[in-house]
Amino acid sequence: MKKLLMGIICAVGCFILTGCTDEIDNMIKEDDFSHTVTSSQSDSSGFGYYIEGIVTNNSDKKYAYVQIEFICYDPEGNNIGTAMDNTNNLLGNQTWKYKAVGLFTNQTVDHCDFKEVSGW
Repeated sequence: MKKLLMGIICAVGCFILTGCTDEIDNMIKEDDFSHTVTSSQSDSSGFGYYIEGIVTNNSDKKYAYVQIEFICYDPEGNNIGTAMDNTNNLLGNQTWKYKAVGLFTNQTVDHCDFKEVSGW
């Protein structure tokens, strides 16, 4: 009985470790993507803030989902939220024209800092 229990524990442990290894292998490397910002502005209603630019997939890997995120601040330096955009199926060595949107009720956006490009 003890041998059976130990065998099950070992099998589950190997499965977990193998799954974790695959997950680590699929993580984005920092140099897989580059981005540029071509414009940023509030909309006429004052509720939305838009950041436009291009993300480049610098790898040969196809990503099923990619997201770009910016953290936005008011004139006093308070974090007021995020602006983000996402796309599906960004192929290797392909570019994506993004338009990250942040919705900030009654907030004045002073600036937004790039946070990250993430995906799988």
